[in-house]
Amino acid sequence: MTTKLITSYEVLAQPLAPVPNVPFVTQGSFLQISNLEAFDVTVDIEYDGTPTFVKSSGSVNLDTNYITKTGIASATSYNVAEFLLAPVGFKGLVIPPKNTWLFGVQYIAGAPLPSPGIDARGFIRIKATPSCKLLLLATVRQVFTNFNPAASPGTLLDIAEGAYSVPIVGGPEVSFA
Repeated sequence: MTTKLITSYEVLAQPLAPVPNVPFVTQGSFLQISNLEAFDVTVDIEYDGTPTFVKSSGSVNLDTNYITKTGIASATSYNVAEFLLAPVGFKGLVIPPKNTWLFGVQYIAGAPLPSPGIDARGFIRIKATPSCKLLLLATVRQVFTNFNPAASPGTLLDIAEGAYSVPIVGGPEVSFA
C-alpha cells in the first residue's frame, strides 16, 4: 500500500482554562473518505502524535467509529483496543467503489466533568491501495458543556457546538501512485 500525509488532528476533552467552574470542551477529529474508483480500496488511517491516545481517564472515554453507506455508526463501531495498537488508527478497511465513509475519533466526557482532561494531537497518514484516487474532507467538531451538579444525578449541559474543516495536504483529491 502507498502512504500519504493527509492533515493534522487534535482530539481533546478538557476545561477551557485551568480554573474551576469554566466550560468544558470535547473536540473530535473526523475524516470523510470517498472512493472515486470502480474497484474496492483498502485503507489504513494512522494517527501519529504526541501525546498519544489513551483508552480512558476517569469519566472520559475514547470513541472510535466509522459510518459506511448505511449511515449507522453503531453497526460499524471500531474496537478502541484495536485502534490503539501500534500503529494507532483504523486498519485494513475496504471501502467499496463509489462509496463515502466517515471516520471519527473523539473523547466523550461523562458527568461529572473530569479535571484536568485528556488530549492527543499530531498528524494523519493514509495507506491505500496503489493506483487509487480518494476524495478527502477533514473536519473538527467541538462541543462546549457545563456540568450541573445540582441536577439529579448531575447533568452535562450542552451550551455551544462548532464544526470546521481543516486543510488536506495537496488538496482534497489524493492519488496513491
